[in-house]
Amino acid sequence: MGDPFSLLIGNLNAMGFFGFILPWVFTFVIMYGLLMKGKFFDNPKITGVLSLVVAFFLIGFGGPWLASFFVNLFGYAVVIIAGILVIALFVTMSGGSFSKLFDNKAIAAILAGLGIIIFFVAIGGSMVVMSGETIGIIFIIILMAVSVYFIAGNKG
Repeated sequence: MGDPFSLLIGNLNAMGFFGFILPWVFTFVIMYGLLMKGKFFDNPKITGVLSLVVAFFLIGFGGPWLASFFVNLFGYAVVIIAGILVIALFVTMSGGSFSKLFDNKAIAAILAGLGIIIFFVAIGGSMVVMSGETIGIIFIIILMAVSVYFIAGNKG
């Protein structure tokens, strides 16, 4: 018998938690928030019902592929965010300012590129010609370059 967390994840997966419930809730919340922010309808009940309908349609359309997409997308995104956190720790430990990090347009372009790579990898890699290992190596090189730039290139 495995540990209780593996058993819990296995049971949640068997009940469709990751394949149906989480994508449905995610879609409903995003749709509801966008409709409320855009003020398309005066009545929040209409916005709620429309969000429910769209969420069910999306789950009917995407099914297991959609669940796999969300798992991959958020999984890779969390790994990238953890890498950015490590960079932030290195920058602040070396006396730099992390808030000034995003003033550089090159850094913004690198982060946008990482976001695009994460999206294509989460689709399933069918549109990405590189393997997962190649993307990982590129990511590590980018992290190292950014770290070296902020530690050694900081003139201040």
